[in-house]
Amino acid sequence: MKQLKIALLGYGKMGKEIEKTALGRKHSIIAVIDNEQDWQEKASLLAQADVAIDFSTPSAAPGNIERCFQHHLPIVVGTTGWDKAMPEIRERCLAENQSLFTASNFSIGVYIFMATARFLSSKMEQQNAYHASIEEIHHIHKLDKPSGTAITLAKNVMDCHSRYKDWQLAESPVPATQGGQEAGPCLGNAPIPCPAVPDGSLPIVSLREGETVGTHRLFFDSAIDTIELSHTAKSRQGFALGAVMAAEWLPGKTGCFGMQNLLGF
Repeated sequence: MKQLKIALLGYGKMGKEIEKTALGRKHSIIAVIDNEQDWQEKASLLAQADVAIDFSTPSAAPGNIERCFQHHLPIVVGTTGWDKAMPEIRERCLAENQSLFTASNFSIGVYIFMATARFLSSKMEQQNAYHASIEEIHHIHKLDKPSGTAITLAKNVMDCHSRYKDWQLAESPVPATQGGQEAGPCLGNAPIPCPAVPDGSLPIVSLREGETVGTHRLFFDSAIDTIELSHTAKSRQGFALGAVMAAEWLPGKTGCFGMQNLLGF
């Protein structure tokens, strides 16, 4: 495995975890850029890097990507919450033969969870007594809501379950009915009752609690039982490892990539 020179964009808790993981895999961090002053002082170091890894903020990520594109530097982006800028950035990436790897979650376990969610959703499509909902829990410092992983999970459900046409954030869930039928406790044994959403929408309940790393749950609930699929991250280590693995995989490739390309499913 080639030893990489990595530019680290964002130096919060995830940035520090990525640094530790990268150094443990014998890579070097040649620049840590966490604010505009860092950009002024260290931007020239990008020319020496093999790849950049961005875990910054939703407002900073698009600009960070553009600066890497200016240097034709492959970039791995784990920041979420900048979806509106994605179409323009993807178009530029493809037109200029740049290298961009994005994911809402870099945990390998999460992508196994997603594949299982697709299988479950396809089997539940004809079961009209069941209603789907998603719950995600993160630490109080997370800026975007719902999480990028929850949105990706919702898209996976909608791809395999034609009843759901879109997703809707349920800020203040209240007991409700869906499709004219009484819905059971959409979130199973959780303390949050079923949120009221329009028929055909998939509700996402977002909670911010303490220092929770990340929990995602998919529920299919009926009056007689609840099917629950969940993934709980125990630490940030799994996210950091996936991001560094993506950084090892990306150099030498051009285009827009994601975890499905790295993992092959």
